[in-house]
Amino acid sequence: MAQIAYDQMSPEARQFFKQENNLLNHKHKAYGLVNSAVWMDQLYAAQYKSLRSMHYIDLPFTSDQMKLPPYAKNNAVFAIEQADKVLSNFCSTDLDKAISVRILWHVVGDIHQPLHAATCISSVYPFGDRGGNLVILQKNSVARNLHAYWDKGAGFLNQKTHYRQQDIKKMAKKIQQQFPCHLQSMTLDPMSWAKESHEIAVKIAYGTLHNNADEKYQQTVQRISLERIAIAGCRLAALSDHIAMHYASKDITSCRALRDIS
Repeated sequence: MAQIAYDQMSPEARQFFKQENNLLNHKHKAYGLVNSAVWMDQLYAAQYKSLRSMHYIDLPFTSDQMKLPPYAKNNAVFAIEQADKVLSNFCSTDLDKAISVRILWHVVGDIHQPLHAATCISSVYPFGDRGGNLVILQKNSVARNLHAYWDKGAGFLNQKTHYRQQDIKKMAKKIQQQFPCHLQSMTLDPMSWAKESHEIAVKIAYGTLHNNADEKYQQTVQRISLERIAIAGCRLAALSDHIAMHYASKDITSCRALRDIS
């Protein structure tokens, strides 16, 4: 997803995001812009606990007429919106901007994985099934539970532990050929992205499963996963272009004026 975004974004946006991402490399583990998309998955310390719920938005649905609870407000949509605000604000601190880049480049991908936008409420799981993490599948070659099965793209993302940069570029190019970007028509509303993922989760991820991830189901999930990776990359590119353009229009003197007032 991140490589697709990098390929599709404007040179100006690429320069801006690389510059902001690099600000975090001086005191933390160094990541290039594309590789920075994995940063949020590497944060295990207690100080980053508040970021954990930003990987997903548990939009609830029910399979047996259970009453639906409200979803948590500290979620993936909130994370994207906040990162957008910070990066579009000329007055944001370097640290806030650098962290926001890495949040944005991870969470936009996460929110396009259908099981990151749904939780099933039922008499068995009255508090939700944690995005399919509690749905145990019949024996298969990909994953033990439904969430992990979709995280791995039904096996498409399960062949290697680590991908070389050249492998990532080759894979991204192949996906873009199959699902080309149309940046001008991309919606930049993260809640609409979440609802789109939620609908796929309800209709396909849960709706056609029946706890049996057979060959037909696997082929369907692989096809959808490839398309969601492509769409996520294209939308991240469009959003990054929008942010960089908005930022470039700001005047640094306005920040100085605000500091003088405070």
